[in-house]
Amino acid sequence: MSSIDKLVGNNVANTYQTQNTAASTTSTQVTGHAHHGHRHQQAAANTDSVQLSDSARALASARDAVQATPDVRQEKVSSIKQSISDGTYQVNSSVLARNLLSRTNQAEPSQQ
Repeated sequence: MSSIDKLVGNNVANTYQTQNTAASTTSTQVTGHAHHGHRHQQAAANTDSVQLSDSARALASARDAVQATPDVRQEKVSSIKQSISDGTYQVNSSVLARNLLSRTNQAEPSQQ
């Protein structure tokens, strides 16, 4: 989830900087020229705006969906707890062995 936040944050920041630079350039062009000794009045008030790209909107939507998902699937936890208390919970020994070996290999630096 944090990588999504970073991507969305970077896209928003880049979009803002691009928009802000373009607005600053336009503002200088509009107000920087004198006409008969008077400065031109700006047509619109100085306001900042941000336009998000489609990818930034998609990433923001994905981030919101992930944040809305609960960290714990309570139904699954309840089912496993019930199986354990009933004595019917069974562990697949092949999966357990594979996961133990995988984690052991990750924890130890390879010796070659």
